[in-house]
Amino acid sequence: MTTARRAFSVLAASLALASVALAGPAPASPVEEGRKYLRGSEQAPANLPRAFQLFSGAAQKGDPLAAYYLGMMYQNGMAVARNMTAAAHWLQFSATRETPAAMYALAKLYLAGDGVKRDELAARRWIEKAADLDYPEAVMAMAIGLRDGSMGFERNEALAETQMRFANRALKLAGASR
Repeated sequence: MTTARRAFSVLAASLALASVALAGPAPASPVEEGRKYLRGSEQAPANLPRAFQLFSGAAQKGDPLAAYYLGMMYQNGMAVARNMTAAAHWLQFSATRETPAAMYALAKLYLAGDGVKRDELAARRWIEKAADLDYPEAVMAMAIGLRDGSMGFERNEALAETQMRFANRALKLAGASR
């Protein structure tokens, strides 16, 4: 490469970096922004209607994490009337797109028959899928189901003990990632 080309390349790279620096940080995704409004922060107080608006828009565009938060807002009546059918719809949308928290929340709806027809087998399938993704609450629920013979699981104390060890490992991993 000639000296002129090398100088031009360095100049072009410098200009590119400068334009990024001048533009500032990348804007937050609607989900990240919605989470800030959901929790509130030092910079901005909680604003549940704004969080709902952000999650709703992103979920309708196909964002599975936004769909999870939207489902939870419907389930808990946060900034919207409690609507278990809508909660189940959005949690199902998110769960089928591999969101472990949604899988577990949907399983609980199936166990309770809340917003969906009570179905222990469907609940068990969602718990198992979330547990396979090391979602701690699902691993623990599976262990309890195996220990007690509940939630569609056959009683199996040996397997329950193994699942409890997995649950402890998953909880430790979840704690370390926070």
